[in-house]
Amino acid sequence: MSISASFYNLVLNLKNIPGWRTPRKIVVIECDDWGGIRFPSQEVYDRLLRDGVGVTKGHFRYDTLESADDLEALFHVLNSVKDSKGNGAVMSAMTSMTNPAFKRIEENGFETYYYEKFTDTILRYGRGDEVMNLWKQGITSGIFVPELHGREHIAVYFWLEELRRRNKDLLLAFYNEVVSVNIPGVKSVLQGFRPEFYFDSEEQKESLRTSIRDSAFLFEEIFGHKSRVFVPADGIFHPCFESTAAESAIKYLNVNHLSLTPDGRGNVKHRLCITGQKSQGLRYYIRNSAFEPSSESYSGIGLTLKQVAAAFRWRKPAIISTHRVNFVGGISKENRARGLKELNILLSAIVAQWPDVEFMGSAKALDIMNDTNS
Repeated sequence: MSISASFYNLVLNLKNIPGWRTPRKIVVIECDDWGGIRFPSQEVYDRLLRDGVGVTKGHFRYDTLESADDLEALFHVLNSVKDSKGNGAVMSAMTSMTNPAFKRIEENGFETYYYEKFTDTILRYGRGDEVMNLWKQGITSGIFVPELHGREHIAVYFWLEELRRRNKDLLLAFYNEVVSVNIPGVKSVLQGFRPEFYFDSEEQKESLRTSIRDSAFLFEEIFGHKSRVFVPADGIFHPCFESTAAESAIKYLNVNHLSLTPDGRGNVKHRLCITGQKSQGLRYYIRNSAFEPSSESYSGIGLTLKQVAAAFRWRKPAIISTHRVNFVGGISKENRARGLKELNILLSAIVAQWPDVEFMGSAKALDIMNDTNS
């Protein structure tokens, strides 16, 4: 084994040692970016690329709002592999509740942010009632469980600031209803304007607290119950927002092992977090596995299986991080086909290697951990 491989295995095991434990072999699939706009269509992506706008050339170029065909195909795969209790796999769909109301923002001279519920975006984009009906079917069957990813996957303050400067590339993206583009001169942490909870001054904090309250309210309005799990966009969060999240009925907060935290002066610092640590009424938890079959660096399920094995070795749930882009075909049907094929292979391999595995949504798994490790 090479030195780099040995070091990776060491890190893989070390990060699983501290925190909550369970003898049960639990697999949780957390899939980010539901609800949000990325690219409306291949035509829009090609147009912006042709005009020199800094759109991603990586796998997120395939990300778009889901169709009914996408959900039906995804649900088929989730239901096709059963765990030790006869249950299909569960996908926790981390959902951004809104998207920009582009026309209203423009009419206000980019001074004020306005949003529309993601359910309205789906209808406006012609996806139809069938998509939301499938969401409901997935929720009812227990295989597709929404949780909170924030109000919008956008660093609103900085996005509007750059629009007011009349940045040509950003305006061109805006008029095509695209937010996530890279702009020269914008600091690296803000490229794509994705981290909702980044801030660089004290006065920005209250609008972010409002965003948390809004997102929790909209989640309950749309889904009929409160979300207890919160995955902040891009893994950036600050402890100053913990009490607001807890007051909004959030119980579990996802961060990275080395969590990125704004220092309020334009930089970010790392703070060490472990699964189960408690603060301001919240329990933190860490993902310990990843599955990104549409990524250019993906080379099969081997790495994910190694991560799952390390989690189980240290009596941790395998909490697998993935993204919507892996399972949607609105821009590339081949992308969807590849992602679903690999998901089926992964789930089948997990069940074969660990016959006593249990598939669960995030909240259920975290409740078990909380109740047995308090």
